[in-house]
Amino acid sequence: MVLPNDVSSEHQSLIDEMAGRTGDNHDRAYATIVRQAQGGLLVMAVQTRATTQNTTIRTLAHQASQMLIRTMTVLENTGKADPSAFELVTAKAQVNAVRVIGQNIEPSDRELLVLLTQHSLWQKPASRESSNRAREAKVRKVAGQLAAEHTQLAQAVTEAARQIGVDLPSEPTTEQKSWANAISSSSGEELDSMYANLSRAADGSLVSQVAHARATTKNVPARIAAQTALTILLKHMLLLESTGLVKANSLQMTDIPALTQQKSNSSPPPQPDDSSTSIGFLTGIAVLVVAGAGTLWLVRAVGHHGEHRR
Repeated sequence: MVLPNDVSSEHQSLIDEMAGRTGDNHDRAYATIVRQAQGGLLVMAVQTRATTQNTTIRTLAHQASQMLIRTMTVLENTGKADPSAFELVTAKAQVNAVRVIGQNIEPSDRELLVLLTQHSLWQKPASRESSNRAREAKVRKVAGQLAAEHTQLAQAVTEAARQIGVDLPSEPTTEQKSWANAISSSSGEELDSMYANLSRAADGSLVSQVAHARATTKNVPARIAAQTALTILLKHMLLLESTGLVKANSLQMTDIPALTQQKSNSSPPPQPDDSSTSIGFLTGIAVLVVAGAGTLWLVRAVGHHGEHRR
């Protein structure tokens, strides 16, 4: 594919606007513009990481996600980014604030903490059980690590909920209970496959929502919880994939994956056809490389103009 060798018209307009700024005015505009651009790219990279069936793109998206998390934090820590930096260009709609135990919070922040709590409530015991009962040593090791790190995640979410004033659920959802039951009722190779695929599918389904929250929330405790969760979920997806048991149809979950029906139907899961995989591969490259190149060009050009003007 042919990569761009010039900045987009949209980014050029931002560069032109920044060219006339100096001093603190430049610094604030730079932190705000670049932070907003990186937030949108983070959501895109994590979505690609969760769903791509191509290992090359998966590695690229994983590395891009980790880099963006770090640089977003650096920009936020300057204290120069204004609230517009936490709005995605492609997601302008805002939800109304509500009162919860005397504090103003966004419903999306509360939803994030609830979703993360429910995820850990089913994943931690399922991982602990699989660390004891899985047939393969590599699955037992991965499951044990996931169980331990879900304790860390639950602690981070609980602390954020305490600061914000959000009541957290004490049980997973009915659907999540069914996934845990499917793992518990399995044994041997079936348990290994069931655990790896259900866990990877659940992580992939949740990670995009967490990335969106990390990019957009203006609430500091919620942002810290989202960053912790995003780091852990990306790591867990990598660990589960390293077992070699994750199937293509577990890279994105809608309802209960077909894998839970294998006890009554022994036919193999459908495999993606080569043409759709190739299209997904090219689309993933185009989206990540073009968007990433545009953002990098913007960072360099805006920074260069600012230094030149000082």
